[in-house]
Amino acid sequence: MTDDHPREQTDDRRPGIDWRTSPIDRTGWLMMLTTFLASAGVLTIVGLAVVEWWDGSALGERDADLIRWFEDRRSASLTTFAELVSLASDTLTKVIVGVALIPVCLWLFRRWHEYALIVGGLLVEVSAFGLSARLVGRDRPPVEQLDGAPTDSFPSGHIAAATVFYVGLALVIFMRTRRPGPRAIAVLIAVVMPIGMVLSRLYLGMHYLSDAVAGLALGAVVLVVMWRVVHRTLPFEESPQLHDRAELDPDELVTS
Repeated sequence: MTDDHPREQTDDRRPGIDWRTSPIDRTGWLMMLTTFLASAGVLTIVGLAVVEWWDGSALGERDADLIRWFEDRRSASLTTFAELVSLASDTLTKVIVGVALIPVCLWLFRRWHEYALIVGGLLVEVSAFGLSARLVGRDRPPVEQLDGAPTDSFPSGHIAAATVFYVGLALVIFMRTRRPGPRAIAVLIAVVMPIGMVLSRLYLGMHYLSDAVAGLALGAVVLVVMWRVVHRTLPFEESPQLHDRAELDPDELVTS
């Protein structure tokens, strides 16, 4: 038996998404603020516990021994490579990339949602990292540091930023295409860059492994929240499922 009356549409389709559409609504901004406060609070509590109890324990000594192990295996070539990898998450690099992504996102996507996922995530991450690092005040590992940083050791801002940016970039690729080639590259980026950042920061003597784990956790939490934030203002058919109609072709990336 068929229904002669069309079912009332109850979804949240939002036609006409383009560069004039805000990718973050009021609830989204509240989610970002809550994530910043909650992340900074949790990291501060955990970090203070690490300084008070972990650093003086046998496990804390193993944490430091790992950094000494990296220090004993330093070489000129490895140091150069580690510095180059670390450069990918430096503050100046993030600023340059953030500005460069503006025309790229407008040309490819003609909307701001992909940009907000990455750059909005970086803003939440750096705010939570900066506040918690200042409140915790953990000393750097007891080895020679081969890089400079204005903040303390816990958590790792470089690693958190690498997680947000490179995993976020992979998510954008997954959002826009189902082609196996680009998706394989996306997975490679999402795995290699954060792991490479962890190894480089440990090698350079800038962080303990526990700092790195905290940075990875912060980046992952921020990305999950930002994924939900930007999908709040996308058309129903794009949220949260992935679709094949956008294949990284600018003419196909306009949401109708």
